[in-house]
Amino acid sequence: MSDDPRLGGDAGAPSEEEPEHVVQSDRRSPEDSFAVVGNEIRLSILRVLHERLSVGDRSEYALPYTELREAVGEEDSGKFSYHLNRLRGEFIEKRPEGYVIRYPGKELVRTVKSGAVAPAGVAESDPTDAACYLCGAPVIVAYTNGYVSARCTECRGALDFDFMPEGALSSIPVPGGAIGDGIDAAPRALLDRIHGRFCHHIRVFGDGSCARCGGRADLHLRVCSDHDANGGPCDECGTTMPATVRVTCEVCSEGGIVPAACLVSHRAPFREALADAGVDRLGYEAFAVAAGWPMRVVDDGTESAVEYDLPSGRVRVLICGDIEIREVGRSRRTPDQ
Repeated sequence: MSDDPRLGGDAGAPSEEEPEHVVQSDRRSPEDSFAVVGNEIRLSILRVLHERLSVGDRSEYALPYTELREAVGEEDSGKFSYHLNRLRGEFIEKRPEGYVIRYPGKELVRTVKSGAVAPAGVAESDPTDAACYLCGAPVIVAYTNGYVSARCTECRGALDFDFMPEGALSSIPVPGGAIGDGIDAAPRALLDRIHGRFCHHIRVFGDGSCARCGGRADLHLRVCSDHDANGGPCDECGTTMPATVRVTCEVCSEGGIVPAACLVSHRAPFREALADAGVDRLGYEAFAVAAGWPMRVVDDGTESAVEYDLPSGRVRVLICGDIEIREVGRSRRTPDQ
């Protein structure tokens, strides 16, 4: 890989000594941050230091200059010193015992290792024993454009947005590194793992914060004013649900469109309803039950909300900056039911 010429300096200047000057620590632009992983030596330095975090003893996190250069495998000390100095200040820190990776450096390594910046593949599994929450047909796992989808093999699914496969019941961003050989080797396990993680993240959003960066979550009820989901997703809103919730992190913009019940599936009485449905862990079934609960939009002129009929009774979910759950009716079931 070629170095970015804007960085300046002579990458091949001869030097056998450990560099003493510290690079400026005011680098903040995204362009400069991503330029770091565009150089093989710099990325190798970060990878080596990141691997040291697994040793457990904090005193062993640091690597002396000579040991670090040997681990990277760069024989030219001048070139190594140049790239090491490009990282100092923001991505790595020099301590008396050696060099350690800082949080921004760890995040860059994690992004590269996850495959989030690698080309996304396209693959589909054979039918699994998971069922479509709309029609009950078998579900397959599809990986397209960096997203994992549960895809129904018979009906048109619940979602119809650009770049989604036909029959999509979900669409979850997943870096390629997390897919591995799961599509072919263990599609059902992959389906549960990805949807379990999704449920965890969405519950955190439902509690008001971003599961990715901890920023404040903005929640907005998205009501389709001309909803028509007969035979498949509505042409107007792109889903089979008359209302969904748009969640967005105010800091990193993480978010998407989700069923309201998924945001509150860990709160009463929704968690009890999941238990009544035989769901005792997060995975595809937890997602499917919550996404498949029948719901309707209510509007009393002052606020819009969604209502669910759960085993315990009728429950109203209001989205207005945060989430409020109101039990507005009791179940008509008799004790014998």
